Amino acid sequence: MFKTKGFSANNSLQRRAVIVDAPDLPPEECEFYITSVGIADTDKVDVPDTKSPALDFEVEELYEKDEGSEEDGSNSNIPLINIKGVGKGTKENLEAQGINSVEELLSADPEELASKIVGISPKKVIEMQNSAKILIKT
Repeated sequence: MFKTKGFSANNSLQRRAVIVDAPDLPPEECEFYITSVGIADTDKVDVPDTKSPALDFEVEELYEKDEGSEEDGSNSNIPLINIKGVGKGTKENLEAQGINSVEELLSADPEELASKIVGISPKKVIEMQNSAKILIKT
C-alpha cells in the first residue's frame, strides 16, 4: 500500500510504502520521495550534470514480429499468432499443415484440419476461425 504524508497530498513529495499483508514478510513501512530526478530516500537530491551520460538501457520487445509479415493492412499479412487461441505451438502445427495465413485458416475445413493436428478439436478450429474473422474486421 502507498500513502501520502499530510493533508496536502497533491503537493507533498513524501510517500510511504507499507507492507500490509505478505505471506513471508512482516508488516513494514518505509518513506521515500518523488523528486525531479526520480525516486529517492531524501527530498534533497543533486540534479546530475547535463554533461554526464544519461542512463543507458534498452526497452525489451514484448511481442515478436512474425518473419515475412509486413504491416500494410492486408489480411494476408496478419500473423497467425495474433489470432485468439493460436499460440506458438499451434502456429507451428498450422504451418506444418500448409496454413500460413488468416485466409488459409478461414478457408480450411474444421473437421479435416482437426483430424490432422493432435490436440485440436473441430470446435477449437471453429473458435480460431471466428477469432480470425473478428481480427480481420478490426
